[in-house]
Amino acid sequence: MDFNITLRFQPSAWFLGILAELNERYSDWTDGSYDWAAQTTDFLRAPASMPEFDESLFETPLSKRAVGDLLHIGVAVLSGDYPLVRRYVENIRFAFVIGYPRSGGSYLTKELLRTLELDHTRVSEALAHDGFPEIRDTWYDWAGDRPYFHLQSSVFQVAEFLVISNLYYQLKTKRQEGGHWLAPKKMHKIVAWGGSFKMLLGQDRADYLVTLRHPLPTAISIYEKSGGLPRDGLFPARAPRSAIEHWVLTDLLMLGFAQEEVAEMSYFAAVQASWSNFHARMATSGLFLGDRDEIRLVPYGKESLESVVQAYRDRCGNDMPPEPVLIHDKSADFPEAQEAGDRAAADMAATWAQLGLTFPALSRD
Repeated sequence: MDFNITLRFQPSAWFLGILAELNERYSDWTDGSYDWAAQTTDFLRAPASMPEFDESLFETPLSKRAVGDLLHIGVAVLSGDYPLVRRYVENIRFAFVIGYPRSGGSYLTKELLRTLELDHTRVSEALAHDGFPEIRDTWYDWAGDRPYFHLQSSVFQVAEFLVISNLYYQLKTKRQEGGHWLAPKKMHKIVAWGGSFKMLLGQDRADYLVTLRHPLPTAISIYEKSGGLPRDGLFPARAPRSAIEHWVLTDLLMLGFAQEEVAEMSYFAAVQASWSNFHARMATSGLFLGDRDEIRLVPYGKESLESVVQAYRDRCGNDMPPEPVLIHDKSADFPEAQEAGDRAAADMAATWAQLGLTFPALSRD
């Protein structure tokens, strides 16, 4: 017995924006004015509007190829035809930068792009950063009262990402000595589909760079990027000020906290709970499936982060020194939060150890 189904696929704004860029229809988001990896500026900047284009965008040979590839790869991902997907990206080696926000991931992604001689301010945040593809392990909105179709849209966005990365890096960068093109990507959302992603790509098809930072300086860095520590010291659950604060709130709602409860939590306690949730999920996500040597754990710090960049520079024949990592030491300003932060880091190390994994020792910067 056969059943016929119809799928309605609407290309995402991210895919269309990057496709417009490849067709040299540049938008404000790649004019060099927005440094998404800046170590000192905040995330409160309004997102750039998407480029305006008409149907002529899809008339170019490049666009026709991209759309044709997308339909084939989208159906392949949806139907489980992983050999087709692997053949399609056989000349690309991904460098996935994975980590909780404010743990050095943006710095590392930016420096990998600069290793490829790309100006990171002219590489769209959508392609390089962690918003796209939108991968979630929930299929509906958080209140559960309307369908959100995350499963279908996530599958197609994975296909969009594979197609647009394949085209972008082959067009914009040089082939590496090993015969492949390197494709850096900040990808913290991969923890939702860690095992599935690794099985889709296959073993030894990507580098997985996991950045890790102590929860106390992480929280300090998040509020500094979000407009400062609220006067009452509580987490602004009723009006999150940045994408990261929205993410923290969503994490806690998924853990069963009511929004009113989160609004009564200290800023440090809220971030710490989200931090613990992320790293526990990472350990059980399937990210460590197969050869664990594919995973490089990178504790936050000047030497550890810059050494990763230097290793890629050496491999790519780029003699430009890494941009220095800016390290602050503000945890001492919050002695009342230090014990809880240290305990969270120790508890996570114990959780990973029970699963046969090693969680590195983390300092408070």
